[in-house]
Amino acid sequence: MKPTYLIAIFIGIVLCASCEDILEEVDISNETVTVLAPLNDVVLTTNTVNFNWNGIEEARSYRFQLARPDFENAQQIVLDSTLAVDTLGNVKTQVQQTLVNGQYQWRVKALNGGFETAYFTNGFTVNGDEDLDVTPPNTPQLVAPVDGTEQDAAVVNFSWTRTDVPGTAERDSIYFFSDASLTTSVGKDIGANKTYSASFATGTYYWFVKAFDAAGNESDDSEAFSFTIN
Repeated sequence: MKPTYLIAIFIGIVLCASCEDILEEVDISNETVTVLAPLNDVVLTTNTVNFNWNGIEEARSYRFQLARPDFENAQQIVLDSTLAVDTLGNVKTQVQQTLVNGQYQWRVKALNGGFETAYFTNGFTVNGDEDLDVTPPNTPQLVAPVDGTEQDAAVVNFSWTRTDVPGTAERDSIYFFSDASLTTSVGKDIGANKTYSASFATGTYYWFVKAFDAAGNESDDSEAFSFTIN
C-alpha cells in the first residue's frame, strides 16, 4: 500500500472522529439551571454570600454575573466570571463573594461547546455589617531611589506615595529581590509613613511596595525599581 494512501486514510479517520465529537455535543439550550441560593428576594444578614446552583450534566462551563442593584439599572457589575471544566472533568457550581450592604441581582447559565441555556436570574439584599470594608488600598507609586540609581553608600532611603482609602487602617510592605524576575527574595519589611531605610551589600537589587488593610484587602504590586550599591 502506498504511503500517500495511508496518510489519506489517517487524515480521514481523524476528520471523522472530529465530526463525531461535534455531532455528539448535547443540545442543552432548553434546559434550566436550578438555583439553590440565594433565592429571589431573600434578605441576607451576612456579607459573605455563597451562590449555589445545581449542575447540568452536559455543561462544560457556567457564566456567572453579579450586578448592583440589578442588570437593567446596573451601577456596578461586581463579578463576571466563567467557571470552566477542570482537569478532572468537574465544573464548579458555587461562587463566594463578600459584599457591602445593598441590593443585588445575580444570574447564571450553562454552556458547552455548541449550546447554552438561558440565564436564570435572582435578586437579593445584603443587610449585614454596614461598616464592612471591601475596598482595596490604592497601589503605591515609587519615588526614591529612582529606577536604576547607583550609589556608594550602603544605606538606602526609600519613599513612595499612596492616597489612603477611607476604611480600616492601611500599611505598606516593601519587598527586595536580587533578580529582575523577582523570584529570589532577599528580604521584606513594613514601611512607616511611606518611607523605609536599610543597609545593603554591594550588588544590584530590585524592589516594590504593596499595600494592605486591616480588613484583609490588598493593593496591586507597585512597579518594580532597581538600585545598585557600588
